[in-house]
Amino acid sequence: MAYRIPTEEQVADAIADVMSRQPHVRSQRELVMLVSTELMCDDQDYRIGAARIRRVGVRNALFDVTISYAHDSRGMSSITCPVCGGSLESVMNRTLDGGCIELRRVCEDCGYRADPGSARPSRYVFDRRLRRCPRGPTSSGRRRSC
Repeated sequence: MAYRIPTEEQVADAIADVMSRQPHVRSQRELVMLVSTELMCDDQDYRIGAARIRRVGVRNALFDVTISYAHDSRGMSSITCPVCGGSLESVMNRTLDGGCIELRRVCEDCGYRADPGSARPSRYVFDRRLRRCPRGPTSSGRRRSC
């Protein structure tokens, strides 16, 4: 049973097509099914996983991700973001006695937030990111049209 792995451009195009037809996807499983079906229209042998779809979509700014969290007893043990693979930045706070404690870890790329009590993502909701028109006139003095 042979399979092929699509390029990042093919995946980004498939995600853009899916999000243009369905701007709100309520679960990761549904997004994987839709993108896989779109890719299989090009080639029946293409296969892709959920993590790669999330990474490509976030990296190419194709959708916004809303993340619901579940309680995790391990706490904030991760250094890399489980959503997009980016690095997690620590948010620190100084205590009254002069020490520092880590409040949470935040991913600047996708908005993932790891709090001590609820660090594991449990549900993803994907919304199409709308293209925004750059404000102001162009270099020729004319207004931009979007």
